[in-house]
Amino acid sequence: MKIVHASLVFLLFAACSSPDKNTPAATAANTDEAAIKQAVDNAYKSLGFSAGAQPAFDSIQYAFIPQAQLINFITDTAQILSIGDFVKAYKNYVETSKVQSFSEEEIYGRTDQYGKIAQRISSYKTYINRTDMPAERGVNSFQLIKTKDGWKVSSIIWDIESKNLPIPRTYLLQ
Repeated sequence: MKIVHASLVFLLFAACSSPDKNTPAATAANTDEAAIKQAVDNAYKSLGFSAGAQPAFDSIQYAFIPQAQLINFITDTAQILSIGDFVKAYKNYVETSKVQSFSEEEIYGRTDQYGKIAQRISSYKTYINRTDMPAERGVNSFQLIKTKDGWKVSSIIWDIESKNLPIPRTYLLQ
């Protein structure tokens, strides 16, 4: 009987001390998760434009802090760009490659957050000049900070998928 009583006391204690998903801290974390995801979606959307439209190059910067770094690792050497240099390079790419439409979308995402900092691993698909087949897929590592204006991207590091570097299955499952 003492064992049963001790087990019931333990279960009651465990049930009372487990985190409540309705506490202010849990609610704030859920709100931040949605806001972080939205900040990443905004970064993706800032690059997009439809056929016949012009890219909003000046708007790209609003998804990022002014000091943001964008690190492209699709070659053997990291190419590190400020947000201003990235916008110039993107504009040059669109104009010289005759890109008529562009969009990127997340296919998997996972956020880790502590206080006012967060990182989000985001697998993505890129569509260039067509919407029926992705031109490439890859993985972005977003680092974000919570500013007075909400969550903003402070840096992105990315690499693209290739035959020798497939996206891991864990980065494709929701």
